[in-house]
Amino acid sequence: MTKSGNKLINLKSITLLLIFIWLGLAFYLLLSQISSWLTSHHFELAILANIEFITVRIWLPWVALTPVTLWLALRFPIKPKNWLKGLLLHSLFLLSLSLIAGLFISLHYHFFENMTQAMESYQPWQHIGHFLFGDNLFLFNIIIYTILVTNINIKNFAQIADNEAVIASQLNHQLIESQLQTLKMQINPHFLFNTLNVISVLVMKSEKEQATEMINKLSSFFRNSLDEKDQQLIPLQKELHHVEQYLAIEQVRFGDRISIVKDYDEKALSMLVPSMLLQPLIENAMQHGLEEKEGKGTLTISCHVQEQSLFIVIMDDGAGCNFDDHNFKAGIGLSNVKSRLKQLYPTEHSLVYSSNNQGGVTVTLTLPINLGEI
Repeated sequence: MTKSGNKLINLKSITLLLIFIWLGLAFYLLLSQISSWLTSHHFELAILANIEFITVRIWLPWVALTPVTLWLALRFPIKPKNWLKGLLLHSLFLLSLSLIAGLFISLHYHFFENMTQAMESYQPWQHIGHFLFGDNLFLFNIIIYTILVTNINIKNFAQIADNEAVIASQLNHQLIESQLQTLKMQINPHFLFNTLNVISVLVMKSEKEQATEMINKLSSFFRNSLDEKDQQLIPLQKELHHVEQYLAIEQVRFGDRISIVKDYDEKALSMLVPSMLLQPLIENAMQHGLEEKEGKGTLTISCHVQEQSLFIVIMDDGAGCNFDDHNFKAGIGLSNVKSRLKQLYPTEHSLVYSSNNQGGVTVTLTLPINLGEI
């Protein structure tokens, strides 16, 4: 459908809304007349006068004020994040529009209508209070303004809900991609061949218990990769457990060449983090750092909570990487991690890579803890 078609539909909907407002006011005054007829001993029927009142005093002014109100509703939408500011602004706009409408009604009344002798002594602008509050025009203005602004913001909130659904869908899609990518990295010839080679050596040495343990670790590692697949956030303790399964397999392969240092803050273990977040970072440290280093190496993983942030630091003393090189390009795993972090914590996270003075790389990940904990 074209933009002009959408505008036409909006114009029709606003016109219908104004007609329904007029009918609602007419129905309200009809009920008021019925109530007066039932309770008053000196009741006088004034249907035409009342219809003229709601048409001239309320409906026609709002035909003119509606475009302004709709523009204000679009220009200053009321959203969940700024609802208080939006309400205060629209309260100010409502008061301003009511005073302007009241002034024009008062001028028309003073110069073009028959006034009582008592009312002639007032200045034109002094009738505003009488119309707005004596005749309850301000109350009607509140109702109409609220209906019009709500009509616009309902669409706005629907759009927000749609956007949230799209973001959630994208996050789920990225989670699945992350799981598949992690499995692909785990089952690639490099990792799988080396692991199976270690198992083969253990079998040839008749070290059946160690071979069986290695097979169990490999099986548990793959099984854990598919756990929590429907959850975007999991406790840090579970994420670290999965990483430690991977490191246990690698440590059997490397033997005493690699030392693993763990520095976990107990408070940090209950914090929620994106699942499959640390696996690509740990694999980068192992494959591109420690594996390429001659001699012994150390991998340090530390997790701490400070104020309202969770700090995760992964440091190795491996071969290192020149991040200033223009040819440096993040791999699929790292790119996926960055994309997911940007979706989950748009401006509330940081992922910093830096080269160590003694060689190796330090990855510092900072996450907010306001998403909760278990």
